Amino acid sequence: MNKLLSKLLGVYDALSTPKKLHFFEVAILKVSIISFVAHIAFIYFENTFNFIGPSSHSYLKAIYTPFSFILYYEVFLLVIIIPKSISEFIGKQFEIIALITLRSFFHDIADIDFTDIATINNPNFINILYDLGASVIMLFSTLVYNKMYKKHGVSDAHVDLDQFIKIKKVLSVIMCGVLVALSFISLFSWLTDVRLAFQNKTSFPNPNTVFYTDFFTIMIFVDVLLLIISFIYQFSFNLIFRNASFIITTILIRMSLSMSKPMNYLIIIIGLAFSIITYFIYSKMTVQKIKD
Repeated sequence: MNKLLSKLLGVYDALSTPKKLHFFEVAILKVSIISFVAHIAFIYFENTFNFIGPSSHSYLKAIYTPFSFILYYEVFLLVIIIPKSISEFIGKQFEIIALITLRSFFHDIADIDFTDIATINNPNFINILYDLGASVIMLFSTLVYNKMYKKHGVSDAHVDLDQFIKIKKVLSVIMCGVLVALSFISLFSWLTDVRLAFQNKTSFPNPNTVFYTDFFTIMIFVDVLLLIISFIYQFSFNLIFRNASFIITTILIRMSLSMSKPMNYLIIIIGLAFSIITYFIYSKMTVQKIKD
């Protein structure tokens, strides 16, 4: 068992080096560029020859594809930073859900025929406003949270013990395997749904429900596991409440991915606000406790 744990720790140390992370980043950027060009070419040939069906596709859809790969890299970084502060880990989740929301704009705007938008009450136009408005609010919330974390991050130091970090490194490696497996499963499922949509001439599946619903479901249990393990090293009401608020936020994020607009964005914003307020109170109480 110790030998296996040593190997897993070695795998994490190899994956998390700046050089390796830079390699992954460059690789993702290259794949993003190739996929962007390929998607544009696909749209051109489809609009010109209609080899799938008599329909016209907007070139704006191509923007969605590279953005999805960049977002996937952010998810990979989320898994990699598990051994770091739980607060930093949650902050990365905020960034990911904000990027998912921004990505929805590229998806929605490609489906709009602007010649049909006669009034400001047009549902498609309102969807775009929801995407942009929610993105700005989530960006602001993420910046506020990250600023609070950098200012009060010292409050996490007492639980980041060496043994606890090793446990989180092992969990990170396991989650990397889960991430890869889930990616292939989700891709196969999505391609199957797309094929059926083409055959039945129905709407494509919601891209936000592909991969991310399952991923955030798993992240809920990861958060709970980290919370339970942290009790071994630090057991206090303040810490329990703070970490529980993070779990609640993750649950709300997972719920939002299966909901329609604007309720999905409202649920996310409520979750972000709850975590920010809780973390602010926790930080103030911890600082006061240290002074006393």
